[in-house]
Amino acid sequence: MMASFAPCVAPPHHGEGRAAGRWRFLGAWLLAAGSLLAASSDACVLPPPFEAMDPVNPKPYYQIGETVEYRCKKGYILMPIFLMVSTCEKNHSWVPITDDGCLKMKCTYLNPPVNGRIEYINGTHTWGDQARFTCVPGFYLVGTERIYCELKGNKVLWSDKIPKCEKVSCAPPPKIKNGKYTFSDVQVFQYFEAVTYSCDDVPGPDKLSLVGNEVLYCAGQEVWSSAAPECRVVKCPFPVLKNGRQIAGFGKTFLYQATVVFECIPGYYLNGSDKIVCGSDNAWEPPIPECLKGPKPTHPTKPPVHNYPGYPNPSEGLFDQELNAWIIILIILIAVVGLALLVLLMQRLFQDQKSQQTETTDKKKDPPSALPPWLRDLRAKILRKPAER
Repeated sequence: MMASFAPCVAPPHHGEGRAAGRWRFLGAWLLAAGSLLAASSDACVLPPPFEAMDPVNPKPYYQIGETVEYRCKKGYILMPIFLMVSTCEKNHSWVPITDDGCLKMKCTYLNPPVNGRIEYINGTHTWGDQARFTCVPGFYLVGTERIYCELKGNKVLWSDKIPKCEKVSCAPPPKIKNGKYTFSDVQVFQYFEAVTYSCDDVPGPDKLSLVGNEVLYCAGQEVWSSAAPECRVVKCPFPVLKNGRQIAGFGKTFLYQATVVFECIPGYYLNGSDKIVCGSDNAWEPPIPECLKGPKPTHPTKPPVHNYPGYPNPSEGLFDQELNAWIIILIILIAVVGLALLVLLMQRLFQDQKSQQTETTDKKKDPPSALPPWLRDLRAKILRKPAER
């Protein structure tokens, strides 16, 4: 790490009481005097400070050519190959050096616990860093989750020992009144092992219902996935829908989680849910609907979102998409038909031209056939006379 080499003054030491105040004043006066002397003579002020090293026996000022030796601060170790000496030069500055040769001390490398993991938060384990421990699923951490690499005197040590990862287990789940669960003879349940609850058959007109989760599993150390259910009588009143009728879920009594489905008679429409369920508080969920006279409204009482300013109409967008699709299909059909007609026309022209060329060739091969008979005889006589001579 490079340091600034501008002239600087060492900060005064802090103390307590009047004596400390006197020493601070005296030290400040000496430093000020040294700085003035350095400014008015050929000298350097205090050598530059570093994060990892300090000058040995510093003085208020140094003559040109004088050297200062550095040593690593507490918590750092020296790499021998690095230069730890700087010299006061003629321009009243110090020869540049760095504290890269002082390395921060490291704590011992830690191995992760069995069935666990370790994470070095800053990616290193030098003093000031921390390590975090976690366990794989099915195990829980016993000990400190985070430990710190601390500087203690001239040593660096971890703040605590490595934790352990123990196997997750659960004590038996809670017992319930008028009910039981499977594997009731097991004393220790391992991670993710499950039990199933059920209710006892008790005398009386109404059956007990299991209210809550039927299955519980060991989700963590001594932690079950949910609270235990309970066995109690849950009975909802007989559902009656005026101007309507029940179409499913018939029964004489309606116990926990019984389901009923309704519809309205002609001339009425259903206002509410057509399906209701008997809840744990002996009431229907949602409440029994009602049948209102007249046709069912086709428009919502509250305008849909797209009817507000700034929102597009989805029906118009759908129509535009369909229209665009038909236009594209029509253009493609016209292009195909036009191309076919063009090919047929070119083929017809080619055939006509070829026919004309054939007739012309035939005429050139047999020109006399086109002459009258008397003209052909005259021609023959004229051609014969030179041959007789």
